[in-house]
Amino acid sequence: MSQALGALAWVGVALGMMLAVRGGWYRQTATAAFGVCIVFYCLTGENYSTLVPEDGVRQAMNTSERIWGATSAVIAGCALVATLMAIRFGDNESDHGGRSGPDLNQRIMLLVVAAAASIAVINLSLVHSELTPSSDFLADYGHMYQVVVYQAVFAFWIGFPAGYLGWTVVRSELGPLRYLVGFGGLCGVLWAIWKVFVTALIWIAGIHIAESSPVSLCLGFLALAFCVFGSLLLALTASFSAWRTGRTYRTARAIEDRRLRHDNRAA
Repeated sequence: MSQALGALAWVGVALGMMLAVRGGWYRQTATAAFGVCIVFYCLTGENYSTLVPEDGVRQAMNTSERIWGATSAVIAGCALVATLMAIRFGDNESDHGGRSGPDLNQRIMLLVVAAAASIAVINLSLVHSELTPSSDFLADYGHMYQVVVYQAVFAFWIGFPAGYLGWTVVRSELGPLRYLVGFGGLCGVLWAIWKVFVTALIWIAGIHIAESSPVSLCLGFLALAFCVFGSLLLALTASFSAWRTGRTYRTARAIEDRRLRHDNRAA
């Protein structure tokens, strides 16, 4: 199962790279950023696919794998937020005749700085910690302040991009399907809050809750399912609407051309 998920993740990486290159070639900020987002979310999934139980047993992950997983998640979250900012910036520019509020480049620069600082914190918190590989990281090392810092930063970059995605889509005019993405974003925020809550319980009270608890698995699955499938349905709906509009235009144009030809012959 984990091998199949890993292979699927690498397919996503290839597709994301093509999308990012296309966006860079045509100077489309949102497209390029979204391609980067897909690449690093797929790399994150490929990294953590080893935790999928094989014959009821989860494979242990070492510290470097966890650092890379969190780092790729931060980069992916940063790219997702940058994509949404670029889309909103373009909408504001159209609405205000080419003038927008805060400059997009300034916002993205601040976002990149925040992501870089988060990656530095993640690496510095664990890189010097001599932790043996574990299949239940929080239960084994949740009492260490370095792990608490790592988990808090990781949880933020899970909840913030998901919440920003849901909030942005719900505030749009994309029809009822936007609430599916909004619900997925809400589940992502609750998932991040749950991770912080579990970490706090282990660190402060010594109450151990499994990393793969039903609450965590349920919230994670709902966040992923509703965000991905909701976004996919929105994209398909938009594509169908554009196709129908184009078809209506072409039909009307053909009718008008026939009428003009008829009038020219009559004259």
